[in-house]
Amino acid sequence: MERINLSSIKKESVRAIFNAITGKDPISRAEIAEVTGLSLMTVGKVVDALLERRVIIQYKEAKNAAGRRAGLVRLNTDKFFLILDLTARNMSMTVMDIALNIVDKIVYEYNSDFYYEENLYIFMKNVKIYTLRNLRMEDAAGVGVVLPGTYNAEDDTVLSPRIPELATTHVKAIIEDVLRHPVNALEKDVLTAATSNLADLETEDVSGVVYVCIGETISGALISGRTLIHGSGAYAGDIGRIMTDEKITLQALFAARGMREETVAALARGLSYEILLFDPDIVLIENCTGRKMDALRPLLIEQICRTSGLSKESLPPIRIMESGVRHAYRGLAIGMRSSWIQKEVD
Repeated sequence: MERINLSSIKKESVRAIFNAITGKDPISRAEIAEVTGLSLMTVGKVVDALLERRVIIQYKEAKNAAGRRAGLVRLNTDKFFLILDLTARNMSMTVMDIALNIVDKIVYEYNSDFYYEENLYIFMKNVKIYTLRNLRMEDAAGVGVVLPGTYNAEDDTVLSPRIPELATTHVKAIIEDVLRHPVNALEKDVLTAATSNLADLETEDVSGVVYVCIGETISGALISGRTLIHGSGAYAGDIGRIMTDEKITLQALFAARGMREETVAALARGLSYEILLFDPDIVLIENCTGRKMDALRPLLIEQICRTSGLSKESLPPIRIMESGVRHAYRGLAIGMRSSWIQKEVD
């Protein structure tokens, strides 16, 4: 049977209808029309097309105000994203459904007896075994890779001072060779995290954002007008590259000492310069270390005020996020989901 053609419907309308369905609760066609402001006919055609493509499923039947039976729909959470994290030597795989919930995760412990490329092959063989036992790859909405540096598609390598071996490792070729499935996206972690934060800030009246991610290292980005600011290289605002009083980078200081008072003080000094120069509406700090930053927050604020000369009242809001889902994963999944939906309805 020929698939429902959506070429006559604006892409913005399809996107608005899909976004209305992404909430956790099942929703009716009439409710989607009310939320999006689109006609019931347009909503019905798009919903039928998404049902046909198994992007969504019919959840149950419910009676509407007129007593007629109306179908409720929700996302088909059998569809998933496979996200591979190569930002640290201990590589990991995370499975997220298309509602952006974590389904499962495995972590590979790096073996220093082997070369980096050998470790990547072993990690991917573990991933392959996992997918054969637990997943239907035909339900994969995308395979993405979170990287510690900028991906060069021309030679399939990554430039990263964190993991220098990536400069000579053909990342995509190795992953696809073992997984036997195409890789849809390869992105630097801070860029995908910024994408996730932009999505979260959609309903807030903010334009300028200073973003910092603290995990096995420290990195950051600047967002202006909901767009990531690019510099002469890949992007601006990588706070991990600033020099500390110890004459080493903040990233190197954190790698050597972890989340301690001296590291937080150095981070605060870097943040104070970005706050003075960029004048952001908000500072977002994503803490992926597993150690809560609550006890260190007063020190962070105090040091920012001391270095910048600003009072606590004049500082922008500083939001520390202790999320179970890394924004880098979520941001990559958001980007892949958008591309996947567009491909499905084109």
